[in-house]
Amino acid sequence: ETITPHPHFMLFATQNPPGATYGGRKVLSKAFRNRFMEIHVGDIPDEELKIILNKRCAVAPSYCTKLVEVMRELQRRRQASRAFAGKDGFITARDLFRWANRQSN
Repeated sequence: ETITPHPHFMLFATQNPPGATYGGRKVLSKAFRNRFMEIHVGDIPDEELKIILNKRCAVAPSYCTKLVEVMRELQRRRQASRAFAGKDGFITARDLFRWANRQSN
């Protein structure tokens, strides 16, 4: 059976890159990667992260500042030591939103 997609159909796929930062990721073949347009997205700037936390999680700007500072300090410590290595050692913006939502609930 052939399924014809809607003329406006689009597919978005995401992947954390393989390497030291994310554990357990495998390199995708060039043939598979050629089926997509790759867009590499860097970290969200701290000031924007604070605004997003404030609007999305309804926490005070001063608390947002502290959350971002703690996240960045933990990231710096992880880079400087193997003590935080492994899949559970990397803190992300997702973790930051979880923290903020705990405070607001």
